[in-house]
Amino acid sequence: MKTRVSATLVLSLILALLLSACASPAAAPATPTIGTPSTPTTGTSSAPTIELLYMTHNHAPSIPVNEAIIAEFEATHPNVKIIFDNAPHANFEQKVLTAFAGGQGPDVFWAGDWMVPQFLDSGIIAPVDPTAFGVATQDEFEALFEPGSLDAFKANGKIYTGGISEYNTFSLIYNVDALKEAGIKPLPKDRPITWEELADIATRLTVKEGDVIKRVGLSWPFNVPIWTVLIQEPMLRQKGGELITPEGMPDFTQEPMVAVMTYLQKLRQADAIDPATYTDLLQDFANGRSAMIFGGPWAVAPLKTMNPNLNWDIAPLPQFANAKERVTTLYAWAWFVSAKSSPEKQKAAWEFVNLLTSKQKEWWEKVGYVQARKTEIDGKPLREYYIQTDPRLATIFADYAYGKFEFRSTKYFELSDIWTRAQNRILTGEDVMSVLRDAQAQAKAAMTD
Repeated sequence: MKTRVSATLVLSLILALLLSACASPAAAPATPTIGTPSTPTTGTSSAPTIELLYMTHNHAPSIPVNEAIIAEFEATHPNVKIIFDNAPHANFEQKVLTAFAGGQGPDVFWAGDWMVPQFLDSGIIAPVDPTAFGVATQDEFEALFEPGSLDAFKANGKIYTGGISEYNTFSLIYNVDALKEAGIKPLPKDRPITWEELADIATRLTVKEGDVIKRVGLSWPFNVPIWTVLIQEPMLRQKGGELITPEGMPDFTQEPMVAVMTYLQKLRQADAIDPATYTDLLQDFANGRSAMIFGGPWAVAPLKTMNPNLNWDIAPLPQFANAKERVTTLYAWAWFVSAKSSPEKQKAAWEFVNLLTSKQKEWWEKVGYVQARKTEIDGKPLREYYIQTDPRLATIFADYAYGKFEFRSTKYFELSDIWTRAQNRILTGEDVMSVLRDAQAQAKAAMTD
């Protein structure tokens, strides 16, 4: 899971610069069939060199995979040179936007689904060219991917990505031995427990020495805005709420939001959660400082490496007892092509993205990234292939069916920051409704900036 540190003021200035520019996307032909590498269609070695700037965040395991795919693409496209640039997670979105504002934006880049409204508002991203993926139409292109996986990348009848690089949901990961010590049976895999049940379990799993918490029952990165949304928005939706109203305005004082934030305050008051004990999500869990965490498929391999002897399992994401519907988290990182690049560069860029999305096995085995582009590996459908590496993954994959992407807004960073600040005040014991009224006032001001 990647953490995001918002730089609201900087992003606002950058977006203001971007809005002053205009761009028109260009389509392009291209390459072969689903799940196969691209073939040279951009010309021969005597053709003019096309230089593509490719930007990603610098998740360490992904760098050698990217480098290998770049080398493969350049070998089959001798007139294309790819410049690979990466930046730390915390600064990545800012770096991309700054590059575009300065006229040096990347031709191909990774970004999270939550950035799409800002990218579209600024004319940064081009709609996909299906022919680069061996199909003729956008509908055929969409059929190459898991149903619903591209929903966050659609606008005005067009799809603005060439494919998802990391497709995620959250489930509940728990220490089996800690539950056993507390007299609690392993959690069911065929149905979610309720948030009310989770509160009781997390309270019982917290271990204290005097007033000092030695092990907390439940933990997540409390000060990271994207985590605030990813954990709490499914809860809000289970209660029948949405952060953004049909009129496009945030609503922090709605009844479902009050109920969710009151629930979190009660968790803190019972010592079931404690932001002060948090240091690192997976390390805290692996080392026994937390008994339960929320996590996705990306958590499985690192946990097995960090503590091979840890007895842990996975349960579905909890649901409120009176939930309107079962809702889980859904979020994705994806590959984009710049609408500001020349037609020749866009053509080569979409062919490169086709190759990137055809490497499902490499992305999983070497990086732990779940892909949404359908294929078979070793004669097995992709999801079945993933699960064979660890049967516990079956529970996580079952949660995808109930997933919804995060709220859409050009003010995503501002609103996620406001939500996080409100959460932290509420966890210190402040009156829930007073805090949410303040949050609503801040959100209204942000939307009118």
